[in-house]
Amino acid sequence: MSKLIIIFAMMIPWPVCSNAADLVVSIDNIDGNIGKVYAQAFQGIEHYQKGIPVSQIQQDAKDGPNQLIFSDLQAGEYVVRIFHDQNNNEEFDQKENGIPLEGYGFSNEAAAEFGPPSYEDMIVIIKEDDVTVSTKAKMIY
Repeated sequence: MSKLIIIFAMMIPWPVCSNAADLVVSIDNIDGNIGKVYAQAFQGIEHYQKGIPVSQIQQDAKDGPNQLIFSDLQAGEYVVRIFHDQNNNEEFDQKENGIPLEGYGFSNEAAAEFGPPSYEDMIVIIKEDDVTVSTKAKMIY
């Protein structure tokens, strides 16, 4: 009898409490259909500073506006950085003095002036009950 109860209990659909959300990043403009677009989402300042992303995306570059979706993110503070690998070498190319040679952008359209924008300017908050959160990224070429 107890085996029968366990079998029936396993058949009952139990609600899943994941509280996961999607972070949708709308990119204003990708310059050309060449290469790939790479993006990383970081949860919290410590992971950002250490370069440890919670999620990564790569997709073929498409000329014009693009959209990236980071799925199943838990509630918290996130920042996103993006680059357009135009020569397909899987690296963000820069001159010796650090000036970028390829397109790049950040969440909240945060502006980079003589280095990356401040963490605070890039923050996107996902709350416990959010299903989808959106941000924009302005690509700089």
